[in-house]
Amino acid sequence: MKGNLTTFLEGVGQLGIELSPTQIGQFKSYYDEVALFNRRLKLVGAEGGDFVVKHLLDALTPLNFFKEIIDNNTTFCDAGSGAGLPGIPLAIALNANPFFLLERSGRRAGFLRNAVAMTQLTHHVEVLEQDIEDVTQQFDIVTFRAFLPLEKVIGNLDQILKPGGVIGAYKGKREVLEEELAPLSTFWESEIYQLKVPFLESERTFCLLRRRGE
Repeated sequence: MKGNLTTFLEGVGQLGIELSPTQIGQFKSYYDEVALFNRRLKLVGAEGGDFVVKHLLDALTPLNFFKEIIDNNTTFCDAGSGAGLPGIPLAIALNANPFFLLERSGRRAGFLRNAVAMTQLTHHVEVLEQDIEDVTQQFDIVTFRAFLPLEKVIGNLDQILKPGGVIGAYKGKREVLEEELAPLSTFWESEIYQLKVPFLESERTFCLLRRRGE
């Protein structure tokens, strides 16, 4: 992480997130693992300082929204985890909660298992190498961070969400998100939050979705 550590620490400071020396070390290890395998596995499209801002800080920016609705027993599933985003940064920050990183690609799931071991998260993070359609477990919170429209994935996310559970969707422009939510409004309640990711100029939004009537 070297020169990018300052950017990371300044960013988490702006977000009001306090990290222990152990957690900072875990973030360094995760950064190093992504840097080592990124080009070979095509994990993310950003490196160095861009990775810190567009992925690490982006993943952590909604942290306080999660903290308001969880306790230590709340289970998380990061659907389509890929490089472990936002799952691994959240798991480092929320070190008491059980996390499940769901990834169907064998190569990426292998990376995730290695990253979980190197970041010393094995006590509360598990990698599920499965298609989402094959998952039989259900979770309190399902995170989703991808370009796919919500309408195309909501059915799969719904099937792994516990009754009374919450979907946390990381999205871009608010206008686009509102268009995605419109056809879902009959069955889903949504809360939209405008995010300010430190050092990022691009518009980012975060949405919490709950089934109506729960």
